[in-house]
Amino acid sequence: MAPGPLAAVVLDTLGAPRDPELDRVVGPGAAQRLRGELRALARRWAALAAPDRAFEATTPGAALMALHDHIGPVVLVAPDVPSLGVAHVEFVRADLAAGAGVVVGATHDASPYLLALAVADPDLLELAGGSLQALMAVAHERGLDLAAGRHERRLATAADARALALDPLAPPELVVHLGNLRGLRASIRAGRAEVE
Repeated sequence: MAPGPLAAVVLDTLGAPRDPELDRVVGPGAAQRLRGELRALARRWAALAAPDRAFEATTPGAALMALHDHIGPVVLVAPDVPSLGVAHVEFVRADLAAGAGVVVGATHDASPYLLALAVADPDLLELAGGSLQALMAVAHERGLDLAAGRHERRLATAADARALALDPLAPPELVVHLGNLRGLRASIRAGRAEVE
């Protein structure tokens, strides 16, 4: 890994756009609580990854301001991935230690939910949350090695919420906020799935 401690930033622009259908399917209050719990999970993950250097930012520019005096590697993470955990910290640290200049974790729609850089490079940070192709082009121009992390599913759409409701391994702190879909989860357990 590059010299210096790892910094972690929960970056809003790495998240998916807000889906109004999620509010309809789960219920507006439940959807708001669900998004809040997802953000809290991302905050806890950032604190786990970088105990003394965890931040939140709405844009890459705000992330740069938070990291203004940081020298060393940085990991940016989206606020809408329910499965973030220790394994993600481990693969980021292992890939950076193995010499990767850029580590990307993508979602099922091929957009990044996690981006780690061996050095908090302002040009690469500015590209976070934008086109993955542009970021990869700059990394390639600089001769940086790329590592890919595991794929994960976001929890941003009504379909994502339905998938979580059906997942027997779903985190209970998220399931409790599924609102209208808790009935779907109960009917699955009872052996009679009814999906709207």
